[in-house]
Amino acid sequence: MIIIYISHWRYPSAKVSSRIAIRTCEVFADRGHISELWVPWRSNSQFKGVDPYDYHHVKRNFKIRRLPAIDLMEIFPGKLSFFLMVASFNVSVALYALFRGIAKKAIFYCLDVRDIVLLNLFGPILYFEAHDYYKTPIYWLNRWLYRSAKGVTATTIMKMHSIQQEFGLPPKRTLHKPCPVDTAMFRIDTSRDEARKVLRVPSEEIIILYTGQVIFWKGVDTLLASHAFLKPKEKIYFIVGGDDGVIKEFKSKHREANAENVKVIEGQVHKDIPLWLRAADVLALPNTGRDYNSKYNTSPVKLFEYMASGRPIVASDLPSIRNIVDESTAWLFEPDNPQSLAEAVHKALSNPKVSQEKCAQAQKEAKKYDWEIRFNDIFKFIEATLS
Repeated sequence: MIIIYISHWRYPSAKVSSRIAIRTCEVFADRGHISELWVPWRSNSQFKGVDPYDYHHVKRNFKIRRLPAIDLMEIFPGKLSFFLMVASFNVSVALYALFRGIAKKAIFYCLDVRDIVLLNLFGPILYFEAHDYYKTPIYWLNRWLYRSAKGVTATTIMKMHSIQQEFGLPPKRTLHKPCPVDTAMFRIDTSRDEARKVLRVPSEEIIILYTGQVIFWKGVDTLLASHAFLKPKEKIYFIVGGDDGVIKEFKSKHREANAENVKVIEGQVHKDIPLWLRAADVLALPNTGRDYNSKYNTSPVKLFEYMASGRPIVASDLPSIRNIVDESTAWLFEPDNPQSLAEAVHKALSNPKVSQEKCAQAQKEAKKYDWEIRFNDIFKFIEATLS
């Protein structure tokens, strides 16, 4: 089979969805299929000169095709630039598929329905993977696109049910599969002290660690504010990535908070994150309850990485989080409440035996979200819906 993964994201990118896309292409190729990733020509000053295969640690067993697109996103960020980029990418995708003679032969696998509006006029074999449940502003267009798909994989149960109900998709054409984690990568035996020696982190500190982007719905402001309720030796470490402008804004908030027990660390590559997790005393997932997607639709890869690492977890008590962990695997706290977060941290620290039991159970649960299991289920789903 020829399997084409289509995505308008920039590659390489620190975004989780980008890492999933490029890793998915690698596995498609590993299974003996002709695999390609089609992306627009987009500027990305943050990753200038970085090789996407090396950055994401994947084999060069598939091709990345960069197609023409009008990209003004870095110069004039906003809806108009985004529309021009996606619309022009649509044209390139459709024309290239027709030129190659594969518009009706290849399997097109997409994260965003907006990337294949034009291609869908030619009756392709479509599969969608709904992470953030992207839709156009036009209902009938969404209905046409989703109902044209052979199958839709959703990263949360609520998202899957929503797609079924909104567009009338039968259950046999939908699959629930959370975002994956490489459990072997994060389940390492490095001790707390050994990890700190490598990372040059003070051994006497009690570290509450957060990894990832510092955007609103991740609840990072709540974690930052919790510094006021911590003890002198307790430190919050933000291992941050993503957009430079967003990081700059968060660092400004950090300075305004005058939080001496908070450290913001940039420039860490993904392969070093397992070591940072092992160096921590507690791992924080402070998602906000004030954002619909955070509350109901997210499938946080960060949480799966935390679970695989074997370190105590404090997490917001939200429906999306309870789909994955509960009191047997994590210490839950009231969302958007800095004091509640700090109290959960102190419970985790003052009950080492209970924390150890939660960690062991979390590691066991993490295996269900491993890449290999996920891909096996997706391949079975494709085979079943194609027949």
